[in-house]
Amino acid sequence: MPPLKWAAFVLGAAAILSYVIWWYRTREEPVGGRAVAAGFRASALVLILLIILNPKLPAGWQVTGDDAVQLLDASFSMSRPVSPSGPPTWRLALDSLAGAGDVWLFGGPMSYRVPGDSLPPAPVAFESRLAPAVRAIGLAGARRAEIYTDGRIDDAPEALREARRQGLSLSFITISSRYPEAGVAAVSAPVWVQAGDSAVVTVELVAARAAGDTLQVEIVDEADRVVARTRVPAPDAGRFATARFAFTAPDAAATHRYVVRLDGGDPVPRDDQRPFYLQVSESPGGPVLISLIPDWEPSFLVPSLNRLTDMPGAAYLWLADSLVDLDSHRTTSIAAVQRRAREAPLLVLHGYGAGAPAWARELARRARRLLVFTAGERGFELPGWGITVGPPAAGEWYASPEVPRTPIAVDLVGFAEAELPPLLRPREVEARGGWAPLDLRHGRRGEPVRALVAGRDGDRRWAVATAEGYWRWAFRPGDGRQLYRTLWTGLAGWLLEDGTTAGGAALDPLERVAERGRPLRWLVPSAADSLAVELSRLDSETVRRAAGAGGDTLELTTPPGRYLYRSTVFRGGEAIASGSGPAEVESFSSELLPRPVDELEAPGAGADAPVRVAGRTRRLATVGWSYLLLIVLFCAEWAVRRFIGLR
Repeated sequence: MPPLKWAAFVLGAAAILSYVIWWYRTREEPVGGRAVAAGFRASALVLILLIILNPKLPAGWQVTGDDAVQLLDASFSMSRPVSPSGPPTWRLALDSLAGAGDVWLFGGPMSYRVPGDSLPPAPVAFESRLAPAVRAIGLAGARRAEIYTDGRIDDAPEALREARRQGLSLSFITISSRYPEAGVAAVSAPVWVQAGDSAVVTVELVAARAAGDTLQVEIVDEADRVVARTRVPAPDAGRFATARFAFTAPDAAATHRYVVRLDGGDPVPRDDQRPFYLQVSESPGGPVLISLIPDWEPSFLVPSLNRLTDMPGAAYLWLADSLVDLDSHRTTSIAAVQRRAREAPLLVLHGYGAGAPAWARELARRARRLLVFTAGERGFELPGWGITVGPPAAGEWYASPEVPRTPIAVDLVGFAEAELPPLLRPREVEARGGWAPLDLRHGRRGEPVRALVAGRDGDRRWAVATAEGYWRWAFRPGDGRQLYRTLWTGLAGWLLEDGTTAGGAALDPLERVAERGRPLRWLVPSAADSLAVELSRLDSETVRRAAGAGGDTLELTTPPGRYLYRSTVFRGGEAIASGSGPAEVESFSSELLPRPVDELEAPGAGADAPVRVAGRTRRLATVGWSYLLLIVLFCAEWAVRRFIGLR
């Protein structure tokens, strides 16, 4: 132990001895044999102190190369072949370890030891993390490790630092590939597109040693027909190249599957093909949000609105006299946005005020389902609705705990108003037949004003958010975020009732395509009791089921393959909505992507020469006999006390 720990041990042992002597002399009966019982108790307490300080103990001498612990990289990248026609790296590693004893597998956040004759036939981890394994074998008393890897280790610097802390000597046996490699790193595609419109897809390519000056990339449909093709310059090692496509979506309203395919002669096809799904419909199925001012509100509002329909919405920002798509960050023409907004089941105008542009006022006038977030210093009229909005009031306004009787009141009862930050600049709204689901009070006192107002105009429905800064509720976890989601999903659901799209929960997975080893995920609606998902493979009868509570994220981890999901939302013991569609777990993993092999060097490394360490040690807290001795000492004290007549 270092000098500081020795000093702590001496002082602690002296304090323990003094305490035990004082106790037995002043608190126990003066009978013969007390000293023996006191000795057992003092020994036990000193042993506890030693376990806390955790000193090193001798664990053998003259550790040679034959005593090294074998660590095997079990990440997916070990399945890559060592040459275009050669065996996988994993097979060569298993051959090298033939006849070995226990082997530690590493790759994920946990490492574990398996017998050498029971190693898995293929790698199982979707990460290449070595540090947890180094920490584990160090605590287990190892002093040297031989690491069989392809050199693609994500946390090599951290692992080497951990080896220095543990006093470990590492030897890297690298089995890597040295042939031209390229792969599809990422695919960015829209989730929804209108029939006949152009779908824009962006593909990121990566290479280690690309063959040739260019790479050919193409997109094929379910029938293996090429819908788009291009060539891009091959990137340098470790760098990315971008390929952009635009193709016309089919006229059939359905969920269509496409595959991005890289034609580069790579012997690892799993990183050369990446699927994606495109939902095509004749009219937009999700809400459209247009923000006329830069603000935080759309960032929190859009995910809540997307829960309401099976198809995602669109969000645009009016910036420098142009509209920017907040998803793709590309400029979009006003005419295209107007066409989509007119066909959307719900139009949301954020930052709408007296200075709104003429095209925004026209959209508001023609909308059938409208939600307006007010802004500006003056009052205004909402054209075509007979609604007058007054100027903003000053001060901070807090949510009132009294929830009025409204169509969404049952979802809002019980929130902790004391935890909610204030809203700003509320306005009076004059309209026929309006109702308010939530009230505000100035400084938590005085007469309430309406936080938002909603109503009907014939078969049309509208809502006006009278204040500013609702996003502050969502910014805080807990009741604030829950109230934000419940308020806007409930209000938007009411707006959508009997409209072109029925209100309900979003029943699609968050992403239809998941990497190998990653789960398919569903976001359970906060207003629902539970969400049940049944997942079945298209090529078999295999079925998996899972359920999650309201507000949770439901995850299903499955082997690679194409699946059909069926999801059902329950509330009050009854199924209120259901959905189905395709989902996929691809064979691809980011571990398979080509990248330069790390030149790994470790302190004391040397695969060929044995390493000799004088005085091999183990930590006291890692040996079982210390805890057994502790139990024996306490039991011995109890036995002596009973023998001499002490309780």
